[in-house]
Amino acid sequence: MTACQHGGVHEDRVRWDERHTGRPLAHPTAPEVLEEAPSLLDVLPSGGRAVDLACGTGAQSLWLAQRGFDVVALDVSPVAIGMLGEAAEVHHLTERIDARVFDAADGMPSDVTGSAVIVCQRFRDVDLYEPLVRHLRVGGILLLSVLSAADPDGPPGRFHAPPGELLHAFGDEEILHHSERAGLASIAVRRTS
Repeated sequence: MTACQHGGVHEDRVRWDERHTGRPLAHPTAPEVLEEAPSLLDVLPSGGRAVDLACGTGAQSLWLAQRGFDVVALDVSPVAIGMLGEAAEVHHLTERIDARVFDAADGMPSDVTGSAVIVCQRFRDVDLYEPLVRHLRVGGILLLSVLSAADPDGPPGRFHAPPGELLHAFGDEEILHHSERAGLASIAVRRTS
């Protein structure tokens, strides 16, 4: 699970490198939002560019690539990006995935504007909410999940979103799905203009 506080980039890289070291390679896995609301598959664009922000070892990047998207996968951890590269080779998806070491504290890369889909799973930075939508093409879909203080299993931590944060942040967009339960908040948003 990734969460953001604008601490030192070096500390984030070291922490996530250590966490990913020794893990098995990822297998294609649908984003959590789609597991909760499989009907969203019917409205998901059928191709184009997809961005997987804070991709970790790349399970969602692999899934997007298998569905025909050209994926830009971004993560602060060089270890995770290296593992994604290996997994992409195993799944014969290297030509569809552009995996980059990238710190989301710097915002979004300029070359991903006009994306069909953006996935951001368990990474929370409220300063990125508006840019995530702005980097979609009209009709593009954001699939976002964050840790939530709504009904967590244990006391909420500093990276948990307060209840209602996602609805408030994306209230001006077309909300296709929203849920808050068991310490996780998820939203699917379509850019309308």
